[in-house]
Amino acid sequence: MIKRLRELLNDPELDYQSKSFVLLSVIALIGLFLAMISGIILGQSFAANLSVFVEFVLFSAIFLWAIYRNAIRKAMLLITAFLIFVFLPSAFFTSGGAAGGTPVWFAFTTLYVVMTLSGRPKKFFLICNLIVVIICWWIGYTHPETITEFTRKEAFFDSFFTLLIVGVVMTALLSYQALLFRRENERVSNQKKEIEELNRAQNRFFSSMSHEIRTPINSILGLNEVILRQDDASDEIKNDAGAIQGAGKMLLALVNDILDFSRIEAGRMDIVPVQYRLDGLMSEIVNMILLQAKEKGLTFSAHIDPDVPSVLIGDEIRIRQIIINLLNNAVKYTESGTVNIEIRSVETGDDRINLIISVSDTGIGIREEVLPILFDAFARMDREKNRKIEGTGLGLSIVKQLTDLMDGDIKVDSTYGQGTTFTVTLPQEVSDPKKIGNINIMDHASRNYIYESMFTAPEADILVVDDIKMNLMVVKKLLRETKVRIDTASSGHEALDMTLNKRYDVILMDHLMPEMDGIECLECIRNQSGGMCTDVPVIVLTANVGGENNELYKEAGFDEILAKPVSGNSLEETLLRFIPRDKIDE
Repeated sequence: MIKRLRELLNDPELDYQSKSFVLLSVIALIGLFLAMISGIILGQSFAANLSVFVEFVLFSAIFLWAIYRNAIRKAMLLITAFLIFVFLPSAFFTSGGAAGGTPVWFAFTTLYVVMTLSGRPKKFFLICNLIVVIICWWIGYTHPETITEFTRKEAFFDSFFTLLIVGVVMTALLSYQALLFRRENERVSNQKKEIEELNRAQNRFFSSMSHEIRTPINSILGLNEVILRQDDASDEIKNDAGAIQGAGKMLLALVNDILDFSRIEAGRMDIVPVQYRLDGLMSEIVNMILLQAKEKGLTFSAHIDPDVPSVLIGDEIRIRQIIINLLNNAVKYTESGTVNIEIRSVETGDDRINLIISVSDTGIGIREEVLPILFDAFARMDREKNRKIEGTGLGLSIVKQLTDLMDGDIKVDSTYGQGTTFTVTLPQEVSDPKKIGNINIMDHASRNYIYESMFTAPEADILVVDDIKMNLMVVKKLLRETKVRIDTASSGHEALDMTLNKRYDVILMDHLMPEMDGIECLECIRNQSGGMCTDVPVIVLTANVGGENNELYKEAGFDEILAKPVSGNSLEETLLRFIPRDKIDE
């Protein structure tokens, strides 16, 4: 019996009310037994002692049935009803009425109901208990002959033992409750540690996955860009290379969605405002989406209002991600007709605007009842109708969460079977108020393949440090037209040997390398005794990007951060800022 009681009180799956029932019932039974013994010792009336004995037997029978038949819930109700309707009235009229210990048992019953029951049963029995108390006291007051009166000695002893028993009950209950709270706090603390460790493991995994996936994508897109630059390449080769470029960037966008979703869920997503040009941003996006639209026979158009400021400040990467996801979604769910994007701005004062991005399509539309869950992660609408449409189901969820992170707003206007329009409003800061003017973004995008280097610097020397030879080759080929002199190192130790004997104008440094990583190498370069590059700009060129990593690179002392896969334009724009002006021929 004792073993069974311990198992119940220590059972983590048993709720607090059930445990309270077990504990209170055991103590109540002990109390009844002591009350029975004390009644015999004090020489109480036969009726009083018989009443307590019958109540003890009935209470014990119900409790044992509950313990061994796993009927605790039913037993709670039965024992509560027994206490209120049988035990209390009987004890009141046979044990001295208000002058005995019964009033304390009424208080105990109230505690019992509160601690063991909930909801409607709790309210019902509390009301019943109150009614029984009122009736008993009223009868006892108006008809004193119905009560077996105690002598002064019996009344004092009975009330003393009752207070003692209930006091023990309260002490045991509060002690047990404190024990449960301590256990719960320990459990929560352990769970918190497990969750924190899980988050760290998840972050390590996604960071590693980001690096491992972005590294080959860097080679694919970088070498493909070299092919697109070749004047002697046939139209077929350039078309194929354009398709590879679009598919590679879509793959990159998908990877970004998965990684960003995990960061948002973990509360680790940061918005990083930078200067950007909307025409350049849109040119790249149009090139990505245009091929998909053509493959499905869709008419794709893009328009930027001429009054939009030419240079804005915002999180260019996240804005690109929002637009790509909306356009990609529009193309996926449109079988015929058009997909269109329009961008305009509304001034809000103090060099700030609301950038308004509208993406519309003539696709399948969205049912009205689906709109409340439209932005839920992994949600797919009309599964039967859209079972052939591929995707993760993360696109719109990412759009909504990124929009919220940038204090923006997203609205949906859709007619089922006719089409949908998504409108995203993003607050942006104006860097250059000059209007962007009339730009045919479709022509602008098609000219994107006509490459011309931003500068030449035949006297400039740069060092590229990366443990993957393919990445070294990509950087060298992307910068070939700039005529800069490029040395390469495949490890941190090799880089230190080279910076000891030669001064470079810029160093491009990978982060995750064996033996000595990029951060350690940077620290050694800065503190290198006799080194010739202690004050040279060092740019981290890495696939291991993200909010926390970016902070890590800033704290480490890198002058700039470039994310893989890197484009030729990004490389040239960055180097143009750091190579000494006297070595640049523009």
